[in-house]
Amino acid sequence: MIFPHTPRILVAEDEKDSANVLKEILSTSGYVVDVAYDGEETLAKITAASAPSPSGQNGAGYDILILDIFMPRVSGSEVLKIVKGDPRTRLLPVIMVTGLGEDKDKLEAIDAGCDDFLTKPFNFAELLARVRSLLKMKFALDSLDSAENVIFSLARAIEAKDAYTQGHTERVSQLAVLVGERLKLGAEDTDALFKGGILHDIGKIGVPDGVLNKPGRLDPDEFKIIQTHPDIGARICGKLNSIKNAIPVIRYHHEKLDGTGYPDGLAGAAVPVTARIMAIVDVYDALTSTRPYRPAMPKARALSILNEESDRGWWDKEILVEFADIVNPMA
Repeated sequence: MIFPHTPRILVAEDEKDSANVLKEILSTSGYVVDVAYDGEETLAKITAASAPSPSGQNGAGYDILILDIFMPRVSGSEVLKIVKGDPRTRLLPVIMVTGLGEDKDKLEAIDAGCDDFLTKPFNFAELLARVRSLLKMKFALDSLDSAENVIFSLARAIEAKDAYTQGHTERVSQLAVLVGERLKLGAEDTDALFKGGILHDIGKIGVPDGVLNKPGRLDPDEFKIIQTHPDIGARICGKLNSIKNAIPVIRYHHEKLDGTGYPDGLAGAAVPVTARIMAIVDVYDALTSTRPYRPAMPKARALSILNEESDRGWWDKEILVEFADIVNPMA
Protein backbone atom coordinates (compact mmCIF):
# COMPACT_ATOMS: atom_id res chain seq x y z
CA MET A 1 0.00 0.00 0.00
CA ILE A 2 1.23 3.51 -0.84
CA PHE A 3 0.77 5.81 2.15
CA PRO A 4 0.08 9.55 1.78
CA HIS A 5 3.34 10.28 3.61
CA THR A 6 6.21 8.28 5.07
CA PRO A 7 4.80 6.90 8.32
CA ARG A 8 6.37 8.14 11.57
CA ILE A 9 6.67 5.61 14.37
CA LEU A 10 7.65 6.24 17.98
CA VAL A 11 9.25 3.27 19.75
CA ALA A 12 8.97 3.62 23.55
CA GLU A 13 11.27 0.96 25.00
CA ASP A 14 13.57 1.27 28.03
CA GLU A 15 15.84 -1.61 26.99
CA LYS A 16 18.24 0.06 24.56
CA ASP A 17 19.18 -3.13 22.71
CA SER A 18 15.51 -3.93 22.05
CA ALA A 19 14.83 -0.32 21.06
CA ASN A 20 17.74 -0.30 18.61
CA VAL A 21 16.66 -3.59 17.03
CA LEU A 22 13.10 -2.32 16.61
CA LYS A 23 14.37 0.94 15.12
CA GLU A 24 16.61 -0.93 12.67
CA ILE A 25 13.84 -3.30 11.52
CA LEU A 26 11.29 -0.51 11.08
CA SER A 27 13.73 1.93 9.44
CA THR A 28 14.82 -0.74 6.97
CA SER A 29 11.15 -1.18 6.09
CA GLY A 30 10.91 2.47 5.09
CA TYR A 31 9.48 4.10 8.21
CA VAL A 32 10.75 7.17 10.05
CA VAL A 33 11.47 6.00 13.59
CA ASP A 34 12.07 7.90 16.83
CA VAL A 35 12.94 6.26 20.14
CA ALA A 36 12.03 7.18 23.73
CA TYR A 37 13.55 5.38 26.71
CA ASP A 38 11.10 6.29 29.48
CA GLY A 39 7.48 7.33 29.91
CA GLU A 40 8.16 11.03 30.39
CA GLU A 41 10.28 11.23 27.24
CA THR A 42 7.55 9.35 25.34
CA LEU A 43 4.87 11.86 26.36
CA ALA A 44 7.17 14.80 25.62
CA LYS A 45 7.93 13.54 22.10
CA ILE A 46 4.26 12.88 21.35
CA THR A 47 3.35 16.38 22.55
CA ALA A 48 6.14 18.00 20.53
CA ALA A 49 5.25 16.09 17.36
CA SER A 50 1.59 17.09 17.64
CA ALA A 51 2.21 20.73 18.56
CA PRO A 52 0.84 23.46 16.24
CA SER A 53 3.29 25.12 13.89
CA PRO A 54 3.89 28.90 13.96
CA SER A 55 1.24 29.18 11.22
CA GLY A 56 -1.31 27.61 13.56
CA GLN A 57 -1.57 24.25 11.80
CA ASN A 58 -1.49 21.11 13.92
CA GLY A 59 1.67 19.05 13.74
CA ALA A 60 1.58 15.83 11.76
CA GLY A 61 2.32 13.78 14.87
CA TYR A 62 3.21 10.12 14.95
CA ASP A 63 1.32 7.47 13.02
CA ILE A 64 1.95 4.60 15.47
CA LEU A 65 3.25 4.28 19.02
CA ILE A 66 4.97 1.01 19.98
CA LEU A 67 4.90 1.11 23.78
CA ASP A 68 6.49 -1.23 26.31
CA ILE A 69 4.14 -1.81 29.22
CA PHE A 70 7.02 -1.58 31.72
CA MET A 71 8.63 1.87 31.39
CA PRO A 72 10.55 3.90 33.99
CA ARG A 73 9.38 7.26 35.39
CA VAL A 74 5.89 6.94 33.86
CA SER A 75 4.64 3.38 33.23
CA GLY A 76 3.52 2.24 29.80
CA SER A 77 0.00 1.73 31.15
CA GLU A 78 -0.13 5.32 32.40
CA VAL A 79 1.27 6.66 29.12
CA LEU A 80 -1.46 4.74 27.28
CA LYS A 81 -4.18 6.25 29.49
CA ILE A 82 -2.83 9.76 28.91
CA VAL A 83 -2.54 9.30 25.13
CA LYS A 84 -6.02 7.80 24.78
CA GLY A 85 -7.52 10.38 27.14
CA ASP A 86 -6.27 13.37 25.14
CA PRO A 87 -8.58 14.39 22.25
CA ARG A 88 -5.51 15.38 20.21
CA THR A 89 -3.91 11.92 20.40
CA ARG A 90 -6.71 9.48 21.25
CA LEU A 91 -6.79 8.12 17.67
CA LEU A 92 -3.03 7.41 17.64
CA PRO A 93 -2.73 3.61 17.18
CA VAL A 94 -0.84 2.03 20.08
CA ILE A 95 0.84 -1.38 19.99
CA MET A 96 1.51 -2.44 23.57
CA VAL A 97 4.58 -4.62 24.11
CA THR A 98 4.06 -7.24 26.83
CA GLY A 99 5.73 -10.39 28.10
CA LEU A 100 4.34 -13.90 28.00
CA GLY A 101 1.60 -14.63 30.53
CA GLU A 102 0.68 -11.01 31.22
CA ASP A 103 -3.07 -11.36 30.64
CA LYS A 104 -3.89 -9.01 33.52
CA ASP A 105 -1.78 -6.27 31.94
CA LYS A 106 -3.43 -6.91 28.57
CA LEU A 107 -6.89 -6.49 30.05
CA GLU A 108 -5.89 -3.23 31.73
CA ALA A 109 -4.47 -2.03 28.41
CA ILE A 110 -7.73 -2.92 26.64
CA ASP A 111 -9.65 -0.88 29.21
CA ALA A 112 -7.35 2.07 28.46
CA GLY A 113 -7.84 1.77 24.68
CA CYS A 114 -4.84 -0.20 23.40
CA ASP A 115 -5.13 -1.11 19.70
CA ASP A 116 -2.90 -4.19 19.47
CA PHE A 117 -0.30 -6.26 21.32
CA LEU A 118 3.20 -7.53 20.63
CA THR A 119 4.71 -10.21 22.86
CA LYS A 120 8.40 -10.54 23.69
CA PRO A 121 10.51 -12.14 22.32
CA PHE A 122 9.65 -10.34 19.09
CA ASN A 123 8.53 -12.07 15.93
CA PHE A 124 9.60 -9.43 13.44
CA ALA A 125 7.39 -10.67 10.59
CA GLU A 126 4.42 -10.39 12.95
CA LEU A 127 5.56 -6.93 14.08
CA LEU A 128 5.72 -5.61 10.52
CA ALA A 129 2.36 -7.18 9.65
CA ARG A 130 0.70 -5.55 12.67
CA VAL A 131 2.30 -2.19 11.90
CA ARG A 132 1.13 -2.32 8.27
CA SER A 133 -2.38 -3.29 9.34
CA LEU A 134 -2.69 -0.43 11.82
CA LEU A 135 -1.19 2.06 9.37
CA LYS A 136 -3.73 1.06 6.72
CA MET A 137 -6.52 1.58 9.22
CA LYS A 138 -5.14 4.90 10.46
CA PHE A 139 -4.63 6.41 7.02
CA ALA A 140 -8.02 5.12 5.89
CA LEU A 141 -9.67 6.80 8.87
CA ASP A 142 -7.62 9.96 8.35
CA SER A 143 -8.90 10.31 4.80
CA LEU A 144 -12.31 8.76 5.22
CA ASP A 145 -15.29 11.01 4.70
CA SER A 146 -17.91 8.37 4.13
CA ALA A 147 -20.99 6.73 5.53
CA GLU A 148 -18.86 4.22 7.43
CA ASN A 149 -17.01 6.93 9.33
CA VAL A 150 -20.31 8.67 10.06
CA ILE A 151 -21.77 5.43 11.42
CA PHE A 152 -18.80 4.76 13.70
CA SER A 153 -18.98 8.34 14.94
CA LEU A 154 -22.71 7.96 15.48
CA ALA A 155 -22.18 4.80 17.54
CA ARG A 156 -19.79 6.63 19.85
CA ALA A 157 -22.11 9.64 20.06
CA ILE A 158 -24.97 7.38 21.18
CA GLU A 159 -22.75 5.85 23.85
CA ALA A 160 -21.56 9.27 25.02
CA LYS A 161 -25.14 10.29 25.86
CA ASP A 162 -25.03 7.97 28.86
CA ALA A 163 -22.18 8.37 31.35
CA TYR A 164 -22.84 4.84 32.60
CA THR A 165 -22.02 3.20 29.26
CA GLN A 166 -19.06 5.30 28.10
CA GLY A 167 -16.21 3.02 27.06
CA HIS A 168 -18.53 0.00 26.76
CA THR A 169 -18.15 -0.47 23.01
CA GLU A 170 -14.34 -0.30 23.10
CA ARG A 171 -14.11 -2.76 25.99
CA VAL A 172 -16.55 -5.19 24.40
CA SER A 173 -14.84 -4.91 21.01
CA GLN A 174 -11.36 -5.63 22.35
CA LEU A 175 -12.44 -8.47 24.64
CA ALA A 176 -14.42 -10.11 21.84
CA VAL A 177 -11.37 -10.02 19.56
CA LEU A 178 -9.26 -11.65 22.29
CA VAL A 179 -11.83 -14.45 22.57
CA GLY A 180 -11.91 -14.85 18.79
CA GLU A 181 -8.13 -15.15 18.71
CA ARG A 182 -8.26 -17.74 21.51
CA LEU A 183 -10.71 -19.76 19.42
CA LYS A 184 -8.40 -19.36 16.39
CA LEU A 185 -11.06 -17.65 14.29
CA GLY A 186 -9.96 -16.23 10.96
CA ALA A 187 -9.20 -12.60 10.18
CA GLU A 188 -12.67 -12.04 8.70
CA ASP A 189 -14.35 -13.12 11.95
CA THR A 190 -12.02 -11.18 14.25
CA ASP A 191 -12.58 -8.09 12.10
CA ALA A 192 -16.33 -8.69 12.43
CA LEU A 193 -15.94 -8.89 16.21
CA PHE A 194 -13.98 -5.64 16.30
CA LYS A 195 -16.44 -3.71 14.14
CA GLY A 196 -19.48 -5.43 15.60
CA GLY A 197 -18.31 -4.58 19.10
CA ILE A 198 -18.19 -0.89 18.25
CA LEU A 199 -21.51 -0.96 16.39
CA HIS A 200 -23.58 -3.58 18.25
CA ASP A 201 -25.76 -1.01 20.03
CA ILE A 202 -26.04 1.56 17.22
CA GLY A 203 -29.71 0.60 16.79
CA LYS A 204 -30.42 2.28 20.12
CA ILE A 205 -30.65 5.49 18.12
CA GLY A 206 -34.21 4.31 17.45
CA VAL A 207 -35.01 3.82 21.15
CA PRO A 208 -36.51 6.78 23.10
CA ASP A 209 -34.18 8.27 25.72
CA GLY A 210 -36.82 7.71 28.40
CA VAL A 211 -36.62 3.97 27.79
CA LEU A 212 -32.88 3.83 27.18
CA ASN A 213 -31.93 5.68 30.37
CA LYS A 214 -34.72 4.53 32.67
CA PRO A 215 -33.27 4.14 36.21
CA GLY A 216 -34.96 0.83 36.93
CA ARG A 217 -36.51 -2.26 35.37
CA LEU A 218 -38.35 -1.86 32.08
CA ASP A 219 -42.02 -2.75 31.85
CA PRO A 220 -43.09 -5.26 29.13
CA ASP A 221 -43.90 -2.55 26.58
CA GLU A 222 -40.58 -0.79 27.15
CA PHE A 223 -38.71 -4.08 26.85
CA LYS A 224 -40.37 -4.71 23.48
CA ILE A 225 -39.02 -1.34 22.33
CA ILE A 226 -35.49 -2.21 23.51
CA GLN A 227 -35.75 -5.51 21.63
CA THR A 228 -35.96 -3.61 18.34
CA HIS A 229 -32.44 -2.19 18.54
CA PRO A 230 -30.56 -5.17 17.00
CA ASP A 231 -32.82 -5.11 13.94
CA ILE A 232 -32.55 -1.32 13.63
CA GLY A 233 -28.75 -1.52 13.91
CA ALA A 234 -28.49 -4.25 11.28
CA ARG A 235 -30.61 -2.20 8.87
CA ILE A 236 -28.53 0.94 9.47
CA CYS A 237 -25.28 -0.88 8.71
CA GLY A 238 -26.54 -3.41 6.17
CA LYS A 239 -25.87 -1.42 3.01
CA LEU A 240 -22.19 -0.76 3.71
CA ASN A 241 -20.02 -3.45 2.11
CA SER A 242 -17.08 -2.69 4.39
CA ILE A 243 -18.99 -3.72 7.53
CA LYS A 244 -21.28 -6.42 6.17
CA ASN A 245 -19.28 -9.08 8.01
CA ALA A 246 -20.31 -7.43 11.29
CA ILE A 247 -24.07 -7.61 10.60
CA PRO A 248 -24.54 -11.01 12.31
CA VAL A 249 -22.85 -9.62 15.43
CA ILE A 250 -25.07 -6.53 15.42
CA ARG A 251 -28.32 -8.39 14.72
CA TYR A 252 -27.83 -11.53 16.82
CA HIS A 253 -25.87 -10.44 19.92
CA HIS A 254 -29.01 -10.84 22.08
CA GLU A 255 -29.85 -14.33 20.81
CA LYS A 256 -29.58 -17.31 23.19
CA LEU A 257 -28.75 -20.88 22.30
CA ASP A 258 -32.04 -22.16 23.74
CA GLY A 259 -34.05 -19.94 21.36
CA THR A 260 -35.34 -17.49 24.00
CA GLY A 261 -33.33 -14.50 22.79
CA TYR A 262 -34.23 -11.75 20.34
CA PRO A 263 -34.93 -10.43 17.72
CA ASP A 264 -35.30 -13.71 15.77
CA GLY A 265 -35.36 -16.41 18.44
CA LEU A 266 -32.48 -18.31 16.84
CA ALA A 267 -31.32 -21.49 18.57
CA GLY A 268 -28.26 -23.74 18.63
CA ALA A 269 -26.04 -23.73 15.56
CA ALA A 270 -28.22 -21.07 13.92
CA VAL A 271 -26.60 -18.47 16.20
CA PRO A 272 -23.32 -17.43 14.50
CA VAL A 273 -20.16 -17.99 16.54
CA THR A 274 -19.31 -14.28 16.41
CA ALA A 275 -22.71 -13.42 17.90
CA ARG A 276 -22.24 -16.07 20.61
CA ILE A 277 -18.96 -14.44 21.59
CA MET A 278 -20.45 -10.95 21.59
CA ALA A 279 -23.42 -12.06 23.70
CA ILE A 280 -21.17 -13.32 26.50
CA VAL A 281 -18.81 -10.34 26.42
CA ASP A 282 -21.69 -7.84 26.29
CA VAL A 283 -23.45 -9.35 29.31
CA TYR A 284 -20.19 -9.55 31.27
CA ASP A 285 -19.36 -5.90 30.64
CA ALA A 286 -22.88 -4.84 31.60
CA LEU A 287 -22.72 -6.81 34.86
CA THR A 288 -19.30 -5.42 35.81
CA SER A 289 -20.22 -1.80 35.03
CA THR A 290 -22.07 0.65 37.27
CA ARG A 291 -25.67 1.37 36.32
CA PRO A 292 -28.09 4.02 37.70
CA TYR A 293 -30.00 1.29 39.56
CA ARG A 294 -27.07 -0.82 40.87
CA PRO A 295 -23.32 -0.78 41.48
CA ALA A 296 -20.88 -2.75 39.36
CA MET A 297 -20.67 -6.44 40.24
CA PRO A 298 -17.37 -8.07 41.20
CA LYS A 299 -15.91 -9.88 38.21
CA ALA A 300 -16.06 -13.26 39.95
CA ARG A 301 -19.79 -12.81 40.59
CA ALA A 302 -20.39 -11.85 36.95
CA LEU A 303 -18.61 -15.01 35.79
CA SER A 304 -20.68 -17.06 38.22
CA ILE A 305 -23.90 -15.63 36.76
CA LEU A 306 -22.73 -16.37 33.22
CA ASN A 307 -21.97 -19.95 34.23
CA GLU A 308 -25.44 -20.34 35.76
CA GLU A 309 -27.02 -18.97 32.58
CA SER A 310 -24.85 -21.27 30.48
CA ASP A 311 -26.21 -24.22 32.48
CA ARG A 312 -29.70 -23.04 31.49
CA GLY A 313 -28.68 -23.32 27.86
CA TRP A 314 -28.24 -19.64 27.08
CA TRP A 315 -24.53 -19.38 26.27
CA ASP A 316 -21.90 -21.42 24.46
CA LYS A 317 -19.96 -23.30 27.17
CA GLU A 318 -16.77 -23.63 25.12
CA ILE A 319 -16.67 -19.90 24.45
CA LEU A 320 -17.44 -19.11 28.09
CA VAL A 321 -14.52 -21.29 29.25
CA GLU A 322 -12.13 -19.38 26.98
CA PHE A 323 -13.58 -16.03 28.03
CA ALA A 324 -13.32 -16.88 31.73
CA ASP A 325 -9.69 -17.88 31.20
CA ILE A 326 -9.00 -14.44 29.74
CA VAL A 327 -10.69 -12.39 32.47
CA ASN A 328 -9.84 -14.59 35.48
CA PRO A 329 -6.54 -12.77 36.15
CA MET A 330 -8.67 -9.64 36.68
CA ALA A 331 -11.30 -11.35 38.87
